[in-house]
Amino acid sequence: MRNSNKRAMGAALGGRMRNLRRTLLGAAVSVLVGPAMAATEQASSNTSVQLDEVVVTAQKRTERLQDVPVPVTALSAATLAEHNQTRLQDYFAEIPGLNLTSSGNGQMSLSIRGLTAGAIAGGSPTVGVTIDDVPRGFNTAPGFSSQLFEDLDPSDLERIEVLRGPQGTLYGASSIGGLIKYVTADPSTAGVKGRAQLLVNDTGGKLGYGVRGAVNLPVNDEFAIRISGFTRRDPGFIDNVNTGQHDVNQVQVKGGRLSALWRPTENLSLKLSAMLQNTDADGSAEVDLQRGDLQQSRMRGTEGYTQKTALYSGIVNWSFAGLNLTSISAYGTYKYKHLSDQTAFYGIYAQDPPFNVTGASLLDTVEPKKFTQEVRLTSASGGKFDWLVGLFYTHEATPAHQSLLANDFNTGAVAGSLVEIDFPTTFAEQAVFGDLTVHFTDRFNVQIGGRASTNRQRYDEVDAGPLFGGTFITPPTHTKANASTFLLTPQFKISSDLMVYARFASGYRAGGPNANVPGNSTAPKSYEPDKDNSFDLGIKGEVWDHRLTFDAALYYIDWKNVQIAVIDQATQFLIHTNGGNAKSQGLELSAQARPTSGLKIAASATFGDAKLKDALPAISTAVGAAGERLPFSSRFAGSLSVDQEFALLGTWSGSVGGSLRYVGEREADFISGAQAVRSTLPAYTQVDLRADARRDEWTVGLFVNNVSNKRGFVGRTEGGPSNPLPTGIYIQPRTVGLSVTKEF
Repeated sequence: MRNSNKRAMGAALGGRMRNLRRTLLGAAVSVLVGPAMAATEQASSNTSVQLDEVVVTAQKRTERLQDVPVPVTALSAATLAEHNQTRLQDYFAEIPGLNLTSSGNGQMSLSIRGLTAGAIAGGSPTVGVTIDDVPRGFNTAPGFSSQLFEDLDPSDLERIEVLRGPQGTLYGASSIGGLIKYVTADPSTAGVKGRAQLLVNDTGGKLGYGVRGAVNLPVNDEFAIRISGFTRRDPGFIDNVNTGQHDVNQVQVKGGRLSALWRPTENLSLKLSAMLQNTDADGSAEVDLQRGDLQQSRMRGTEGYTQKTALYSGIVNWSFAGLNLTSISAYGTYKYKHLSDQTAFYGIYAQDPPFNVTGASLLDTVEPKKFTQEVRLTSASGGKFDWLVGLFYTHEATPAHQSLLANDFNTGAVAGSLVEIDFPTTFAEQAVFGDLTVHFTDRFNVQIGGRASTNRQRYDEVDAGPLFGGTFITPPTHTKANASTFLLTPQFKISSDLMVYARFASGYRAGGPNANVPGNSTAPKSYEPDKDNSFDLGIKGEVWDHRLTFDAALYYIDWKNVQIAVIDQATQFLIHTNGGNAKSQGLELSAQARPTSGLKIAASATFGDAKLKDALPAISTAVGAAGERLPFSSRFAGSLSVDQEFALLGTWSGSVGGSLRYVGEREADFISGAQAVRSTLPAYTQVDLRADARRDEWTVGLFVNNVSNKRGFVGRTEGGPSNPLPTGIYIQPRTVGLSVTKEF
């Protein structure tokens, strides 16, 4: 219990936080309303009317966004950082077709165009992630691979590209829905440049902050290095009523990156990079919906988690004889630890001797290590033929461990171990891929491509502890599988700034071994890859003297042999197999416009229908009928943002703006055996406001995110045996903040 002195200190601190919030909110409203009413075309006459050109590397070539026959969204990382949108959860709704659900403990599920069977149905990820074309994530279902993603702070990113639709030909496994590409800022020999940012924010009286810095240092005309670092605290806003602890979901994130570029000639370069990011959370963001607002009840010391990411890469680019050779070598590690309260289900086993306690917790530890090597040869652009051929290899080793612990429920002290499970996996894949674009005329071309891959996997398991009555060693299980994908894209340019295209593409997820399948069981010893085939009909363009850009895509995806989780009736262990089929179809729209000087408008909309074509098999851990919607996908989602720039006093300029995001109603995971009803995530609308003032290298910004303090769901369950109460994960409550950025 807190004493009176602590209560007095808490009251004083709470008062200061409330004053800070009122001050920042008042300042933001003042800046947003005043100058916005006074902004005119004359005041911003020096601002360019045309939209800035956006360059992407979606097809592993540097191209204008408007020339790429793939549905792609590109986000400015600097803009995200200035507005405190530092997590995918903060900005996913701005990206057409991207869906996100969070478990509140560092785990989240991503899907694009609705392609996911959910956490209960199991399987590998359906969305790929790369950092500078280095594949991240991992491909084995037993190691929670579909739930663990690297959510990078945008501190030293150039941009984030999101590719929609299967990307199996160029990017390989686990990209059947699409791909998220993090593109970092490169070192430059052009001169010394840097950027520093300080950010403070208030969430319901809870103070958060962020400090970011980056500097580019050329050594000479051939060599340069870039150093960046950041630390931030995301304030907590959830209270644990069982322990009396406040703001238990506070998160501390820090990291940095060091990169070096050596360019001895115009045709040869070598870039070496090392990146680290660590996340430490005091507790979970999960709330118990039957309790008070923003409250949970958990055993003391549980629900915290840590994530540690490290990536080391070397990229060589060599141009010779009209060709470009690229080699990308990388080694990365990832570590995830989470301690969850399992008292409701397993606490009964802890009451017996020798433990004699009433609490139980589960410690999950996953530590994948991954090496990748890609070599590709690309023709120079400008001829009748553009082509690319490449070789790819990866090896993943994923140690995983679970400890079921007996705890004193009041203190969280560990009394002993009930169960210890080790289940390491390995995955190795080699592939050859390529594509060819034939330019029949200056306006019409056709791209064809393919990829062939082979993977080998191994699964081991050792179970021990009092609940097992001893130690059991499962013999290693091995699998080998092949997969192939294709790409066909005819493209017609109506003009240099307007084109239409059709895209036929496919993707796959690797299958894998099942452990703990005895000889008398009819369960499969392994499960096969699942695949999808998609058709896109799209149009992209820049019109109105480059004042308006638009991107529209109509799509249909056929998903075959969907991977699902099942219970082996002979052992009662969880394994994987292949179920029936699913489909996804819809329309995606996005546009940006500069109607007048200084005014920028951006909008997007997604109309989607993702559902099962066949019912999930009776042996599945989940129940889903034909025609049921796939998890976490809404039928409609959209966003709108408006920003107006204008002149201020002297050499100062400013801008005001706002964003509206609408996420439609979604269905959560399919019903499991423990659920009575499938959870529904209601639709929500989030409104953000912002204002900036700029002078030379300085930018001062105010922002109010989630102005109406909505409780929008990004995760929800109706309860089960391990947690009988319905729970939810919310978007961040109203957050008011100030950022100061200096560039040099």
